[in-house]
Amino acid sequence: MNTGTPLVSVVIPAYNAEKTLAQTLRSVTDQTYEQLEILVVDDGSRDGTFELAKQYALSDPRIRVLRQENGGVARARNHGVREARGSYVAPIDADDLWHPRKIELQVQAVGKFPMGRGVAYNWYAAIDGSDVIFGHSRPVIHEGDVFEAMVRENFIGNGSTPLMPRAEVLACGGYDAGLRDQGAEGCEDLKLYLALAERLPFALVPDFLTGYRFTAGNMSSNASRMLRSHALVMADVKRRRPDLADAATVAEFDTTRWYFKKAFNGGDYGQAKKLVPILVREFPSMLAIRTVRDLWRTVKRQRRRLLKRLSGKSPVAAKGAAQIEVALPVSGISFYDLIAAAPAGGIGSFTEPRVDRL
Repeated sequence: MNTGTPLVSVVIPAYNAEKTLAQTLRSVTDQTYEQLEILVVDDGSRDGTFELAKQYALSDPRIRVLRQENGGVARARNHGVREARGSYVAPIDADDLWHPRKIELQVQAVGKFPMGRGVAYNWYAAIDGSDVIFGHSRPVIHEGDVFEAMVRENFIGNGSTPLMPRAEVLACGGYDAGLRDQGAEGCEDLKLYLALAERLPFALVPDFLTGYRFTAGNMSSNASRMLRSHALVMADVKRRRPDLADAATVAEFDTTRWYFKKAFNGGDYGQAKKLVPILVREFPSMLAIRTVRDLWRTVKRQRRRLLKRLSGKSPVAAKGAAQIEVALPVSGISFYDLIAAAPAGGIGSFTEPRVDRL
């Protein structure tokens, strides 16, 4: 494997992506890392996705356009990986965005591993349909052997972030298209990350280099399907690694709880109501423990705020808590505007101490 300037194959699965594909392609073609090939895999689109991609290919020889009958995002990604010529593959969905230095920094990160055999990831900024940031991933710092951490939480969080050795992706069987066939599409990326984590070390590029788009119609917004998908992936973990069965069950609870909070806070009370029986039936003890813990944390947080007002000083972090300095992306600002403000790095614009806890 060429660990100097290896060819990186960008794989873009695209289904009816005419409205967003141009922006995604611009964020890919604007990468500072020049050794790229860009594979757009049209997954049987019924709009102008294929024609748009072909038009872009005329102006950039790095772009190749592939086509298949509609088979889902996993099959489209696998098609691209099989056709790729690069030592590494970097998938990005057709509505997500990258910071211009994303691939450059990731190639540097995997270069520290022997023969470059490793996976690189970064944090993401959550963007809406207008490219405006409204949140961000939890800036974890997992590196090296991350398998157990990945069981506990998909800390990469999306399919548009990692840089992965192509040969290892193929050796793992690629993305599991069978999940879609079982009506459980959604966690194909997590299943692949787990397979890679059993074989390879992971490296972190500590910055928010992916703009991950959340819209009402995207796959991750379908809670019931995503939970079925996650349960199947965790069941596989439990079969193969019984020592991590408890961790996998906690991950199922946390995922269900996350979707409940997302639905409730977003005003989707119908969806939230459907998730309550699942939490109560499947995870009664964990639900009780976590509810008490959350209440206790709320009390402590309110106490710290009161002490701060009374003393005029910032509260001291809990003894033994790990703190890291993180440049956080600002909500309410365009992903592109923050790139323009910080072209040499990530998109964070201020630094604050952060207590890192699960």
